[in-house]
Amino acid sequence: MSTAKKQAAATTEALKQVTYLASALKAPRVTEAAARLADHARDAGWTHEEYLAAVLDREVAARNASGAQLRIRAAGFAARKTLEEFDWDAQPGVRQQVAALASGGFLTEARNVVLLGPPGTGKTHLATGLGIAAAHHGHRVLFATAIDWVTRLTDAHRAGRLPQELARLRRYGLIIVDLCRHRDYAEA
Repeated sequence: MSTAKKQAAATTEALKQVTYLASALKAPRVTEAAARLADHARDAGWTHEEYLAAVLDREVAARNASGAQLRIRAAGFAARKTLEEFDWDAQPGVRQQVAALASGGFLTEARNVVLLGPPGTGKTHLATGLGIAAAHHGHRVLFATAIDWVTRLTDAHRAGRLPQELARLRRYGLIIVDLCRHRDYAEA
């Protein structure tokens, strides 16, 4: 058997092993990244450590992205609005403050944030955008209107489950209480 055929067979066997190990580790994107990066790594003269770091980096990035998407869906946002989509021309004075909040420092310090202003100024958009940013930072988020929160906690109290519900809510890094809108009053 020629040297080239031996190398090809060894590569095929190694990729089978990577596929098995990635499956055992529940890291499915490792197989794709390993195959995609292998030729590039050889051509670029990467060390084994550089190649492994690049493969694992792809897995971690994909895992973080999918985890953030799951947290965003579970949050219950009325609409998906990001900080990048906000009309900063309408509220230029809050840009730096919101940027500081988007870093998530207030969450690690367990501080509250209150957005005040007249209707139509973007408070819900900013709260949603901060919630999405928090989800991207790995925090669990819940979003509901004030009426929904009152109803939820009242129902839990009536059912004798308030302590359990409060304990469950403590697992969230960010709870967003949105203003009651006129339509909310009509539904109540």
